[in-house]
Amino acid sequence: MSNAVIKIVIFTIIIFALIYIIKNSEKLLTKKEKVNKKILKIILVLISIIVIIIIVKFTYKNINGIISNIDSYNFSINSQEMINLFDKKIENENKYYFSKISNSYDLEKSKNPYIFDGFKYIEGEWNTGFVIEDDNNNQYVWVPCSNIENEEIVKLEKYNFDNPSFISKDLCADDNYEKFIESALSNGGFYVSRFEIGNEENKPVSKKDVNLWSNITIAEAEEIVSKMYENSNINCELINGYAYDTALNWINRTNKINPILFDVKKEEIKTGRNSFNNIYDLTDNIFELTSEKSYDTIIIRGFVKDEEYKERNRYSILKEENNFTSNNLLAMRCVLYK
Repeated sequence: MSNAVIKIVIFTIIIFALIYIIKNSEKLLTKKEKVNKKILKIILVLISIIVIIIIVKFTYKNINGIISNIDSYNFSINSQEMINLFDKKIENENKYYFSKISNSYDLEKSKNPYIFDGFKYIEGEWNTGFVIEDDNNNQYVWVPCSNIENEEIVKLEKYNFDNPSFISKDLCADDNYEKFIESALSNGGFYVSRFEIGNEENKPVSKKDVNLWSNITIAEAEEIVSKMYENSNINCELINGYAYDTALNWINRTNKINPILFDVKKEEIKTGRNSFNNIYDLTDNIFELTSEKSYDTIIIRGFVKDEEYKERNRYSILKEENNFTSNNLLAMRCVLYK
């Protein structure tokens, strides 16, 4: 029993004792004939009122404390339930991933990127940045991958790029990962938007030198991206953890990356800032939203470089947040697959 409850019980007993004394004062006062009965009654009543006021104030304060303790207890229970549920989500995702990654796939498919209906080839080779474009000039780059890693092809998987990891891949999970993993492995790769998504006359585009569609919440980003090819058989989604890590690992293998840090307070940031394997805007401090989550937070990706953390790539924000710090913008990139 908490101290607050014990104190309330003690004060309740005192109240009942005072009530008893007032009610039976006639009997008690008969033994003290020299005392003015009326005055004594008044004094007892006043004392009782004062004590009751004190008790009420004390009780109110302690009841709030009890309620706060109950709320804390419920929050703790709910938090533990959330943790258990998310741990199970991670476990289920890992089971699905390893069941698919253990199958056999045709590695030659990575070297022969498919092209969606209505798209055309622009430039690049399958292993240097194969670029396609839709009829509205939105461009996408093929990321070759498979279930095994060799000199030419990277493995489709999540990576920890820093050591120690600021947030480990092992504490993260994606939504709707099944279709993506199945498609990427069966077809030997997937497409990512060549640029971070820009805002062109209030329409999402993957084009160079367009204003970033930035500082958005996860819900806004998912809705914007989902409408880019909603009337086709193309799967278009916010980039997930597998796609981001595989693309960045592929770039790392063939390039020496030195992250570029922009002062977003002084510079106007547009798409098409820097390119590796024909993919732009991936290696700087303009953070990107992903569909990956870590418990009750959303994972964002990008680079920060300082003396304490060196280079970090996985961070988290709350679902409702739309920026990281005053020195970083929050943008988005999409993934396409069939």
